[in-house]
Amino acid sequence: MAKKRKNDLELKSLAWAVSRVFDPVIEIPVLIATAMLYAMNSGWRFRYLVFLLVIDALLPAAYMLWGLAHKTISDWDMTKKDERKGLYVFTVLAHLFGVVYAYMLGKDELAEILFVFWGLAVVFAVVTLFWKISVHAGVNGAALAFFNHFWGWDNYWWLLIVLLLVLWARVEIKKHTWSQVLIGATTAIVIVELGLRLVGM
Repeated sequence: MAKKRKNDLELKSLAWAVSRVFDPVIEIPVLIATAMLYAMNSGWRFRYLVFLLVIDALLPAAYMLWGLAHKTISDWDMTKKDERKGLYVFTVLAHLFGVVYAYMLGKDELAEILFVFWGLAVVFAVVTLFWKISVHAGVNGAALAFFNHFWGWDNYWWLLIVLLLVLWARVEIKKHTWSQVLIGATTAIVIVELGLRLVGM
């Protein structure tokens, strides 16, 4: 009995570690930066990277920290579905500004990639109005689709293992059900892959 309890605690600790390492707060900036580095090769690259990270990562993170400080968000994982709505709407609006700005600069390829990500964010925001879908699963599913679309499964097959590990972790720590993580991952993979194809990439 004691050994089983110890094993359970070790699994929970591992699940929490996976959940924190592969957190959307970390991975969304990585995805955006990778998209920008892929699509841009001019002197604007660093300046626009800073701009994108501010509106797509720093501002949503600041909104979340404000919510935690003022108790409108009860925990880092936003376990309660209704607490996610404000942040998701804010993030969708901020990201849209980045998409429009990329088009205004004439960076069409970057704007199209960002538009696909924005579309995914809109879908998750709308679904969250009615049901709790896993953003951890969605972001890792998006990463799997994005990296393998551009650079192939020979190089990024291991992202599938990461995705499965994240799905297990979110269920293990009881932040989501299997249906929530599987639908989140599948939705993201389908939207990113089809979206990139529809914009001609």
